[in-house]
Amino acid sequence: MPAKISTMCYIHEFTERLTQEFTVKEITAVARLNDDDPTKIVYLRVKAFIPVDQNIPCQIKDFNKGQVIFLKGKFVACASWYSVCIGLRVYF
Repeated sequence: MPAKISTMCYIHEFTERLTQEFTVKEITAVARLNDDDPTKIVYLRVKAFIPVDQNIPCQIKDFNKGQVIFLKGKFVACASWYSVCIGLRVYF
């Protein structure tokens, strides 16, 4: 069942591929679960769809491995990982 997520996360790695209408970025992000214990983390698999047509408004700015971003979107919890599909809302 989908739920909403809003979190700061670290871009651990990502790949991107081009389709006809979108640049699809598949991201592995890391978020802390506890501010007091840095060993308690969760890995997020994020898929971002960025329109190829630059006339279409998009709130996702270009990012690089190692950056910290604010992630806001919907996610689905799966066995041992979370799948996050962002609705074009990644803030830096």
